[in-house]
Amino acid sequence: MLKLFKYFLWVIVILALTGGFDQLMVKLPLRAPGLKQTQQFYVDFRTRLIEMVRGDVSSQPDAIEAVIEKTATAPAQTAKKPSRYLYVDSAGTLQFADSLQQVPNQYRQDAQPLAE
Repeated sequence: MLKLFKYFLWVIVILALTGGFDQLMVKLPLRAPGLKQTQQFYVDFRTRLIEMVRGDVSSQPDAIEAVIEKTATAPAQTAKKPSRYLYVDSAGTLQFADSLQQVPNQYRQDAQPLAE
């Protein structure tokens, strides 16, 4: 009987601590940056979990595939950046240039574009 009482007492202590943590995360305004995001995540998670247990599917978010399709857009057309070039000067030093026009005429034939 004593073992059953200890087990029951521990269950009550764990439930009290869990309930206290829940109320702390829901009601206490946390201002530290990491704690604030953790609290927002917990409140959102708790809300979704309660809605799922109740069977309220109307407010549940779309499936991940639907979200991806909604947010997927054509890749943005980016202006092609001019390639950078690499060449070796007369002293044997590697030199970099932002465009082929910046490479001196005598080294242009050996200048190689850098891969991006």
